[in-house]
Amino acid sequence: MRLIIAEKHSVARAIAQAIGGGTEQDGHIRCKDNIVTWAQGHLVDLMPPDEYQDGRWKRWDLTALPIDPHPGWRWKLSSAHGAARQYRIIDRLIHSGECDSIVNACDPDREGEAIFRRIVMHAHADCPVMRLWAPSLEGHSIRQALDSMKPADDYQGLADAADLRAKADWLIGMNATRAYSVLVGTHMSVGRVQTPTLWMVVDRDDRISRHVSEPYWTVRIPMGGWTLTGPRHTDKSDADTLANLFADGGEPVNIVDVEHTKRHEKPPRLYNLTALQQDMNSRYGMSASRTLDALQYLYENKLATYPRTDSRYITGADLDTLNRLLNGNWRVNGFINPEARPANPRTQLVVDDSKVAGHTAILPTENVNADILGALEDSERLVLTRIVARMWESVAEDAIHHIIRVTAHPAGHEDILLTATMDITVAQGWKAISQQHEKFGGEDGGGRVDDDGHSGMTDGFIPDAVVTGAVITTAGAAEIHEGSTKPPKPFTEASLLSAMEHASRYLEDKDLKAALDDDTSHSGGVGTPATRAGIIEQLLGNGYLERGKPSPPLPKAGYSSTWSRPCTVTRQPPHGWNRRSTKWNTGSSTRCRCSINSG
Repeated sequence: MRLIIAEKHSVARAIAQAIGGGTEQDGHIRCKDNIVTWAQGHLVDLMPPDEYQDGRWKRWDLTALPIDPHPGWRWKLSSAHGAARQYRIIDRLIHSGECDSIVNACDPDREGEAIFRRIVMHAHADCPVMRLWAPSLEGHSIRQALDSMKPADDYQGLADAADLRAKADWLIGMNATRAYSVLVGTHMSVGRVQTPTLWMVVDRDDRISRHVSEPYWTVRIPMGGWTLTGPRHTDKSDADTLANLFADGGEPVNIVDVEHTKRHEKPPRLYNLTALQQDMNSRYGMSASRTLDALQYLYENKLATYPRTDSRYITGADLDTLNRLLNGNWRVNGFINPEARPANPRTQLVVDDSKVAGHTAILPTENVNADILGALEDSERLVLTRIVARMWESVAEDAIHHIIRVTAHPAGHEDILLTATMDITVAQGWKAISQQHEKFGGEDGGGRVDDDGHSGMTDGFIPDAVVTGAVITTAGAAEIHEGSTKPPKPFTEASLLSAMEHASRYLEDKDLKAALDDDTSHSGGVGTPATRAGIIEQLLGNGYLERGKPSPPLPKAGYSSTWSRPCTVTRQPPHGWNRRSTKWNTGSSTRCRCSINSG
């Protein structure tokens, strides 16, 4: 008899269903020669300092620091509701004498490894252990994974990483939190990930508050349907001088160069968790935690593959599955523009075994079709629709642009360069896939296409008569436009996720930067795809950050929009603390601006 331990009740049910048969009893399911049971997150946690027997760490005092239990780390049952009862059920099954082996069917990631191993450690289990690693909860995926299980020892590195991370978080959190709290005189929550994340927001706020806008002026010259623009001037008199050359209209302009280029905008990659969270926040104002919750629901209901992935590719072994997903109209109607469906999907663009460490990119499952959309809540429906759309976008043709760049100068003034650019979308390619056509940020870019077929970086329609060596007369008087330099933009939740993912970019210390960049699986970041949403929510819950206006209701089926709402994130530091001077200064406060599109 095999004892299979899943991470959640819903996952245990899916495994039992895949095996076939089964009767659910008190805390477990019996099916064929298997007993399937479940945890409910972490059933066993590291013991807090004040519960160590000698009591030396009960006092919050600098003399009690540092707190370091090594090598005598201790563990305890979780205080979460129902955790102790479920642990006792698992413990009884382990020691019942019925089972001759145990299967780790917790989530296929570092935390899943930690949840399982803490249980069997605490229960002093001595049965052989195998590892179930299923990318989705579809029946065929689970059965295939059951047939190809590996010994738990093959995942020892993952288990060690989970253990080290947990202890590092404990050491930093317990010691730094107590140290800062004692020094400041009130409770301060300090963490390995939350604190650097908060620093990035505070640093951005400082740069915004210190920014001094500098005025500048540009001269725009109408050419009859298109516009030439002069250089940026920091002295208005220079702009006046240039504008005076074109005061009446009809003045000659020499065309120095006309450059024609074709630009291919490649399709975006498949989603990992962070990229999906960024996109859902940019498009719909959904928080990272709300996106994760929706994706987790889709995963547990066999509509999406494993959510907590940091890869944006699939392996060659997954190619058959992808081809089945792209076959027919099951994931076309209701999800994408049918007319834009790629005739010959370029699946080779999304296959790279070297960039899949443990989990592939997020994909829909073969259970997905338009019929199920009506049964989903708004957030779940939008996330699923976006996953399906991204699957099609990632294998579609390039978007192709014809870009014309004109360089000119006023007659007799060769030292003054005037420029114009026209961007014509020749083929929308992957951009035509989605039913949504809003502009969104992130690395994938994408610009809005105007009604005339031009993208946003155009200075009008440049006629064919504009060629190198031509002399063109102006169509009206020049206009002077005043602008000013802008401060950095406040963080949106999407951009904060990106900053966490690529945190090494914010470091000046070369050694620290190299240490972060060495973690290739996480792109030089802090946190993981699985934890970043929780870190943001923790900062919000601790009062260090604050969301602005609540989001509008999520769009209904067939409708989409984009919301971007700058808001002020305020964190009141402890009474008497001044962040800049680190001196006691009663009444000081710290204000952090962060645009977070809350869900």
